[in-house]
Amino acid sequence: MNHIFDLLINDRKFLFSVLSFFFLFLFFFFYIIQYFYVSYHLKGMCKVIFNEEKYFKVPLEPFNFFFVSVLPIVFWREVLNIKKEVKFKKLYGKDFYYPVDKYKLNKMLAKYKIFFYLQYLIYFFVMLWGVFMIVALILD
Repeated sequence: MNHIFDLLINDRKFLFSVLSFFFLFLFFFFYIIQYFYVSYHLKGMCKVIFNEEKYFKVPLEPFNFFFVSVLPIVFWREVLNIKKEVKFKKLYGKDFYYPVDKYKLNKMLAKYKIFFYLQYLIYFFVMLWGVFMIVALILD
């Protein structure tokens, strides 16, 4: 056990590699949690986004889950506009995503806050994984 602590203290490459894999583990862990969260609240989310509860059915196909799960990232400017009143030139004009207006997004933010937090955590952890892995590779 002391050998591992010595490696963590003395070998920077090993330290950054361990940290990067820790963040990769957190990414997968929260991604699985998000899948269960979305599956549990799927009817309500579909009712808000599509005005139809049965638009998707559980179990979600991987692409459908991914497409539903990226809503917080696709509408990050709109969320900042709602929460912090940050002004952007073009809002809600996403041609590549489902039509979501301010009312629907407000409803999603009110009913499914954890969904947004989980998605932002997932992207934060995957960015940290990438940074620490690049640093570990550079230290080689």
